[in-house]
Amino acid sequence: MHILIVTPRTAALDAFADALALGVGVELRFADSWPNARAAVQAMPPAFAVIDQGLEAGEPLALAKQLVMVNAMINVAVVSGLDAAAFHDAAEGLGILAPVPATPSAQDGAKLAEVFRRFL
Repeated sequence: MHILIVTPRTAALDAFADALALGVGVELRFADSWPNARAAVQAMPPAFAVIDQGLEAGEPLALAKQLVMVNAMINVAVVSGLDAAAFHDAAEGLGILAPVPATPSAQDGAKLAEVFRRFL
């Protein structure tokens, strides 16, 4: 079991990713582009995915919808700058577990780990 983090800025998410991995107790894998993420999901589906902003293929919510079409069993969180109400409206019906702040910290990783653990 692993978590796939799709981001073009791996180094900037180090503290977040480390706390997430520690909190869930699973391996992390990274994809730096949407094509690499799709290939990773098809080759070895993750239990969870975190989709970051800044990917050339589109915004995280749109990419989450595409990811669920590839494999509906993947639990997804997305990086979003939207406030709670706007995020709820934008993500409604997509099955997104949680938003992640645009500049996530180790504390945000621990918080997301709590959410992901509920689905183990």
